[in-house]
Amino acid sequence: MIQKTKTIDVKAPVLCLCRNYKEMLAFGFTQAEQDFIQKEVKANSKSFFSFLRTNDQTSIPYLLQLLPKEEPSCTKFEKIENIRLLAEALLSYLNENKLTKCSVWDQWETKEQSFAYLEALMLGAYRFDIYKTKVKYVGLQSIDLLSDRLQKKDLEQLEIITQMVYQVRNWVNEPVSTLNAMQLAERAKHLAHDKGVKVQIWDKKEIREHKMGGILGVNQGSVDEPSFTIMEWKPAKACNKKPIVLVGKGVVFDSGGMNIKTGDYMNDMKSDMAGAAVVANVICALAQSKTPVHLIALLPATDNRLNGNALVPGDIIYMHDHTSVEIVNTDAEGRLLLADAISFAQEYKPELIISIATLTGAASRAIGKQGIAAMQEHADAYLPLFTQTGLDIYERLCFFPMWKEYEEALDSAVADIKNCGGGEAGMITAAKFLAHFTTYPLIHLDIAGTAFLDKRDAYRGCGATASGARLLYTYLQQYANTKGAKNA
Repeated sequence: MIQKTKTIDVKAPVLCLCRNYKEMLAFGFTQAEQDFIQKEVKANSKSFFSFLRTNDQTSIPYLLQLLPKEEPSCTKFEKIENIRLLAEALLSYLNENKLTKCSVWDQWETKEQSFAYLEALMLGAYRFDIYKTKVKYVGLQSIDLLSDRLQKKDLEQLEIITQMVYQVRNWVNEPVSTLNAMQLAERAKHLAHDKGVKVQIWDKKEIREHKMGGILGVNQGSVDEPSFTIMEWKPAKACNKKPIVLVGKGVVFDSGGMNIKTGDYMNDMKSDMAGAAVVANVICALAQSKTPVHLIALLPATDNRLNGNALVPGDIIYMHDHTSVEIVNTDAEGRLLLADAISFAQEYKPELIISIATLTGAASRAIGKQGIAAMQEHADAYLPLFTQTGLDIYERLCFFPMWKEYEEALDSAVADIKNCGGGEAGMITAAKFLAHFTTYPLIHLDIAGTAFLDKRDAYRGCGATASGARLLYTYLQQYANTKGAKNA
């Protein structure tokens, strides 16, 4: 999608970015053009301009984007995010004019700034239109880059990130009619086949043999079989002796079960498998980039529907670790899948478990779409790098407390534990439920507010966002670099 060039393609619009009027001289804008720009900025506060310029015998669309002045109070990561948001102006122009190609004349001061702008440009160009019978415009397809800052390896990294995010979004946007639990497992296997990632897929029989009562319980109301997918990336020179285990919720559609969702709360429930999509694509992207970290990804998957055999409130099920669970709300089903997987993860004696899921409405109500609700137990040592990574790529983390008193909400009179607490602090009690099933360090990410949006949000797009994918990919690369340096 991005290729470096040393010359301007006269068949595509050329974008020039500059911080002030003096820098326009580098692009050869005439005095008349500069005067026009200054007039428009003063009168209409415009910052994005298009010109049809004549070069020899060819007319070339030139685009100029004036960069806003930096606010002194902005942090470094806010400044980088503001650069990402600038890409939306160029995308809007390309979309309005039905253009599929452009050239970018990179004049950013740092590699980080250049990378951020191009990353947002590529991610913002995503479209999901495979089910449209008449597609008149396919969106931005290619970028010619004039840059001294970004090298071949940087563009390869951009390509891997873009492919990862696009793939997650594609899976999450897919309807359950074409992506049930077994189809999700097969997609993960297909994605991994040429990247050195080993894949095992368990069907219902094997899930039953491993006594995963949480997955089986949720699946009782479905006509489709569940699946449990195990993915492993183990490079020869991994920096970690014990693996990091990623666990992603794979509820391919959530009706709420017998506690059925009302109103329009079911409209985007094809997205309830976003966690599984994230971990499958992250492990494959890290394998593709040859990141030297030993990883396991677990994808417990089913849909949550209702028929005569579906779980009902009052039922008691037994989990992978033999814990008995009283079902008090069948719409708190995702944690049952995750808990079985987290319990199974202990067989690997992991260094760290990271779970990611569209788990609770409480997380969305708490911080909306502005960040990821996070909880952890026994994982304090990992938080500085994890939190900083979230700031750097602007998938910010808001860590909530895991005080012992929250466990009381899960007390059951008839079983070891209830599957759901009350209405208060729902994202915390859900995380407490998960923590019950492991003694290893656990970080839990609740992406309920960020995984699926009903209107466009710049480079995050509309619909599936792939929230958490860039966070985990970047964190695990940084982890590998840090760990490798210590081991050297």
